[in-house]
Amino acid sequence: MPRSEAHVRTPRSRHHLAHLCEHFATAVPVKRTADQGLIDFGFGTCRLDAADENLRLHADSDDDIGLARVEYLVGEHLERAGARESLAVDWQPADPDQPTAPEHPTGGG
Repeated sequence: MPRSEAHVRTPRSRHHLAHLCEHFATAVPVKRTADQGLIDFGFGTCRLDAADENLRLHADSDDDIGLARVEYLVGEHLERAGARESLAVDWQPADPDQPTAPEHPTGGG
């Protein structure tokens, strides 16, 4: 299963997590707490983890095409929403020896 991750430095990590989850919840299943989110596109997922100055994104899919779609959708939207902060999302292949992020947060959309 192809996986990738991105670490975005921003003091507004929780704000951006909430914004992404709310935006995509209009079209796909989303689960969210204050510090975690899960967006399920059907062809892949993106898990989000917000900390004080960092938003971590974890993308996975069954194939490379689905992974590229998840990366594009989440990355493009976050960069547009964070244009004032000049946010840049730089996806990197996830370490295959690292366990995957938690399946989903306990809260609802």
